[in-house]
Amino acid sequence: MRILLIYGTTEGQSRKISNFITEQLEAVGHDVECLDSRRKMDGLQISSFDAAIIVGSVHQKLHQEALCNFAIAHRSELQKISTLLFSVSLSAAFSNGKAEAQSYIDLFVDRTGFNPNSYALVAGALRYSEYDYFMAQVVEHVVLASHENITEDREFTNWQQLEIDIDNFMETIVERA
Repeated sequence: MRILLIYGTTEGQSRKISNFITEQLEAVGHDVECLDSRRKMDGLQISSFDAAIIVGSVHQKLHQEALCNFAIAHRSELQKISTLLFSVSLSAAFSNGKAEAQSYIDLFVDRTGFNPNSYALVAGALRYSEYDYFMAQVVEHVVLASHENITEDREFTNWQQLEIDIDNFMETIVERA
C-alpha cells in the first residue's frame, strides 16, 4: 500500500514518531512518503495514496499552523481515502489529561473542517535542555501545574501502543479495500 505521512513538529518528537511509523510500515512492505507540513508540496497527488497518516504536536492547545493549513487545503482529497490523526501532546501523557488531549483533536477538526477516519492520542516529550528560562517556566507552572514536578528531559511516548495503533489502522484499510 502507498501511505502518505504528513507531520508537524515543534521540538522534534512528532518527527521522531513519524520516522518510527515510516520504519514500521516500510518493514512490512508499504511504500511511505513522509513529509514535513512546513515544506512546499507542489504536485502532491493525494489521490495516488491509499491512506494518509497525519502526526501533529500540540502547543498552547493548537496543532501546528502548517499542519492545519495542509488539512484545510487538502481536506476534500483526504476525505476520499483512509486517514489517521496522531495528536501528540503532554496532556495525553497523564490519565487526568485525556479529556483535554481529546479537546485538541476536536479543535483541530473545527478549525480545519477535516475529520479523520481514526485518531489516537499520543504522549509527547519534554525537552527541558532545549528550553529557555521563560519556556521552562511555562512548562513547569502552566503545562505541568497539576502534575508531578518534572524538570528534566523526559519522553512519554508509548512506542508499543503506537505500533498497535498503526497495526489497527492498517487492518481497517485492508477491510475497506
